[in-house]
Amino acid sequence: MATELIGRRPELERLEALLGAARDGHGAVVLLAGEAGAGKTRLAAELAARADAEVLRGAASQGRTPPYGPLVAALRTHLHAHPRGLDACGPLRGHLARLLPELGEPAAGSDRATLFEALHCALAGLGHALVLLDDLQWSDEATLEVLAALGESVTTSRLLIVAGYRSDGLPRGHGLRRLRNDLRRAGRLEEIALPPFGLAETRELVARVLPFAPGPELVRAIQDRTEGVPFFARELAVALCVSGALRETPAGLELAGAGEVPLPDTIRDAVMIRVAELADGARRAIEAAAVAGTSFDLRMVAEIAGESALTELLETRLVREDAGTGTFATALVREALYADLPWMARRSLHRAFAEALERRGEPAREVAPHWLGAHDDARARDALVRAAAESEAVHAYRDAAQAGRLALDRWPAGDDDAGRTAALERYASACQLAGELAEAARAWRELIASAGSAAQVADAQRRLAAVHELRGDQDAATAARLAAATAFAATGRTADAAVERIAIANQRRIAGRHREAIELASAAGADAERAERLDLRLRAMGIEGLARAKHGEYPDGLAIVRDGLALALEHDLTAVAAELYQRLSVTLYEAADYAAAEEALDTALELCRTNPDASTLSACVGCLAFVLRERGEWRRAEEICREMLADDGSSFVAGGLLGAIHAYQGKHGSARRLLTAALAGATRAEHYNMTVDTTAALARVA
Repeated sequence: MATELIGRRPELERLEALLGAARDGHGAVVLLAGEAGAGKTRLAAELAARADAEVLRGAASQGRTPPYGPLVAALRTHLHAHPRGLDACGPLRGHLARLLPELGEPAAGSDRATLFEALHCALAGLGHALVLLDDLQWSDEATLEVLAALGESVTTSRLLIVAGYRSDGLPRGHGLRRLRNDLRRAGRLEEIALPPFGLAETRELVARVLPFAPGPELVRAIQDRTEGVPFFARELAVALCVSGALRETPAGLELAGAGEVPLPDTIRDAVMIRVAELADGARRAIEAAAVAGTSFDLRMVAEIAGESALTELLETRLVREDAGTGTFATALVREALYADLPWMARRSLHRAFAEALERRGEPAREVAPHWLGAHDDARARDALVRAAAESEAVHAYRDAAQAGRLALDRWPAGDDDAGRTAALERYASACQLAGELAEAARAWRELIASAGSAAQVADAQRRLAAVHELRGDQDAATAARLAAATAFAATGRTADAAVERIAIANQRRIAGRHREAIELASAAGADAERAERLDLRLRAMGIEGLARAKHGEYPDGLAIVRDGLALALEHDLTAVAAELYQRLSVTLYEAADYAAAEEALDTALELCRTNPDASTLSACVGCLAFVLRERGEWRRAEEICREMLADDGSSFVAGGLLGAIHAYQGKHGSARRLLTAALAGATRAEHYNMTVDTTAALARVA
């Protein structure tokens, strides 16, 4: 029979209120914080016992939590009770099968957004449910990213997710800090922190675990030593009892020898006093279990420690058994045992687990931590490389980057250079996809310095340029693209060289550096000619013609754009034709031929609808707003700008145009706000036209 919860009444009532709100369709993600041993798991268990909802559980495990592991464990619990419980996800079911093989054939292809949507669908389809996630200080990054991305979908669901984590010693860059920040910015941060116990609560806790009531001096000594941490207080009381350090007095149990018996200083010391009383078999099994993890496969422990030893361990109740899985009553017991193991015994047990897991064909992410624990760098490195690939396959890019970083740290100089290059490339890509741009740039630079071929250098320079662009460092991006173009051309990949030169030429055009844009576009056209790529040659013509028109060579520039457009239409190159219509409209705009410019844009937009291209469509819409503004069609221009801002709130083009219209209309307050933000964005992007346009509009406001 479960004992009544000590303390925590306000916290429990708050959680019950949130669960009641979830029942009415107002779900939430709640972070349950507290230092190690504060009672987070016990509080969550009490909430589950009182819940009128389906209760699903998942937990992270130190060093070996797979991508999405806690969420997958919770969903798997649901599937065990309701085998067809995720059928409502329909086409998304195949994407879920990439994480839950029991769902059947996985989708042949997937991406991060679709996988996140599949997880959202699965969670939303649970109905009224309480999802308890524990020990998220050890969580994989992918789980934390999903929790942050759930957003509005949880607040309109019947789901309460309670995510417990240790708040003490959380590293600065930990994913939980990002999760808290994301939830706070969205106005959805709901966090409950568990404070230490007071003296009265400690007295009640100690009284429950001792055979007789504790005396006031014993309670005060335990309170002082444990600083009110419930788990430590409980373990300390038990340790003192089993070690014979207590005596009966008229006031209750007190320390023997008038308090001269030394108290254990740490949780580890208190736990080890209890473990010292175990028989040899149980001790052998619990040491193996400590190496296996907070939760472990009982068969594995039996294989390594022996069946009889495992039986002895289960009889001690230090671990719980559930459907073939063993779990320590608390992770703190496991940590204390693991820390007390002699280093040679620890390495030996890790090696035994690694070999057993490999024989069973378990995922590399399960194997790698044991090779690391065994200090076998070569086999750990190989397992980590495979683990990175496993994480990448399910779009868990931060987890892939972490595994890749650990693998590279263990790679001796001169050992399998080709393999290291491949691992470094995968690591750089994972960092880039995870948004760790500074680290991605460092990795791409390292790859460029160590690459064995010009082709590898070219590809790495291209990727480095993309990272610099994401960081807003346009000069560095241009230098990397130029280096990539040179390397591509040197290896005969002239089409790739043309693509890079076209990108740089367009950026130079936007920045108002028209002579450079003309030269680069001309060189790109020559590369495209050698590659026999008409589409690239025509794109280069569009940029060259527009740059010449802006540089003062209007008739020649207009002729080049029109010649390119005629060839694109002749060869049915629809996407290229749409882009060239947009170039033509800007060229006509330069000559103040707004009617012709609008006509060209309308044609470009029509082509974009039949053959969508996001960048061309965005450029066309922005240009159309420009033209409409100049023609005095402010209402229609304003509608377009608002639509652009709705799609991309950071669009400085839309913000600047809308701000200029407000300036013309005398709405100076909103105009100044919009124009100031747009000018900052245009300056960062080196967008010459928008810099001039917004500056002029701000002058009008002034």
